[in-house]
Amino acid sequence: MTIYPPTGCIFYQLVYLQIYTHEPGWYDLLTWMLEHSPKLQVLKLKYRIKPDYHVLGWEWNKPKSVPECLLSHLETFVWRRYDWKGEKEEEVATYLLKNARGLKNATFSTGPIEPGQLDKLKQRRRTRKKLDGVLKASNTCHLVYKFE
Repeated sequence: MTIYPPTGCIFYQLVYLQIYTHEPGWYDLLTWMLEHSPKLQVLKLKYRIKPDYHVLGWEWNKPKSVPECLLSHLETFVWRRYDWKGEKEEEVATYLLKNARGLKNATFSTGPIEPGQLDKLKQRRRTRKKLDGVLKASNTCHLVYKFE
C-alpha cells in the first residue's frame, strides 16, 4: 500500500496526532506528518489488533532533517501496544527520543505477558534497557513503561 499525502499542505494548527500502526505504510505517514505539522505537541502511536494484517517487512525513511515540531514543540509521545521485539519500531522510538528537544513525557505501553512467555519478558527488558540508554535531546524527558 502506498500513501500519497497531499502536496503543499502544512498543518500549522495541528497540535495532537494519533496514528494507528497496524496499517501498511503508517511509517511513511508518520514521517510526512512530522515534516508538515510544525506545532505538533502530542504524538500518539497506537496498534489496534487486526487479525488479517501481518507485517512482513518495512523500511522507515527518517525525515531528511529534524522536523520543526521535534525541535520546538513536541512534549508528549505515547506508543500504545508498542511491539517490544520490532527493530524498526525501536528505530522510530529512538529517533523521536534523540530529536524531540522539548519532550517531557514518553510512554510505552504494552499488553500483559501470559504465563510461559519468559522470552517476551526478556525481550522487553532488553528493549527497555536500550531505550533507557538513548541519549535524549530533552534533559527533562520522563520515560514511562506500563502494561495495559
